[in-house]
Amino acid sequence: MIIRLLTLFFIGCVACQGCTYRAWYEGFKETERQECYKIVNQMERQQCLDRADSITYDEYKKAREDLKK
Repeated sequence: MIIRLLTLFFIGCVACQGCTYRAWYEGFKETERQECYKIVNQMERQQCLDRADSITYDEYKKAREDLKK
């Protein structure tokens, strides 16, 4: 399932003639969320989803730019 999602994601990127950083970020974030849904324990699954959704793209971008400095 993950390979199928990633394949579709990459095909979409190629079709758009290049991905933005946001598209890459969202693609990896979605993959992480899909992995969370495989967790049977509801409490652990929710914690995983909370971690996956804890950082917005703008926060990620700012942290990445701060590391470059």
